[in-house]
Amino acid sequence: MTKRDFFRIIIKLFGLYSLILTVFNYIPSNIGYVTYDFEPLTLLWILGATAIVVLIYIFLILKTDRIIDLLKIDKGFDDERIEIGNFNSDKILKFALIIIGGFLIIDFLPNFLHYTFLAFKSQVSPKGLNYLEEIGFGKPSDYFNWTVSTINIIIGIILLTNYDRISKWLIRKEKTVGNN
Repeated sequence: MTKRDFFRIIIKLFGLYSLILTVFNYIPSNIGYVTYDFEPLTLLWILGATAIVVLIYIFLILKTDRIIDLLKIDKGFDDERIEIGNFNSDKILKFALIIIGGFLIIDFLPNFLHYTFLAFKSQVSPKGLNYLEEIGFGKPSDYFNWTVSTINIIIGIILLTNYDRISKWLIRKEKTVGNN
């Protein structure tokens, strides 16, 4: 594998991971502000910032070679090739997808379990939640953060169970984009 291939994989994986975090963490957490106190300027600001961020990540995924050429990060090395044993770009991509899926599960599993416990307690306990738990969880009917953590865990599980398909899809996209 060449240095260029290695940096191409790193940039694409960073773009993919950041896009997932933006879509499933940043957007839902900021929509809460809009629903709490609706102001058109706030909504416009959130949508504009999200659109810019998503465009940057799409640029990272689709125009990787231009970024490498612009930053010249593949220059200045003694050797053109990286010897990682029997790892090729496909295996590194699969490994990275496993790492990303694992991080999503590890990051959001505590929140999911916390919200599950509080929702269960609010349904089972005759007094419901006490004051401190209600501050931390919100109203018993407010399941927004619980849903966000559930979606992130599901995405992590999908990445862990389908890393082979996703890596083939990303490599196929790279070959079709690279020929243009």
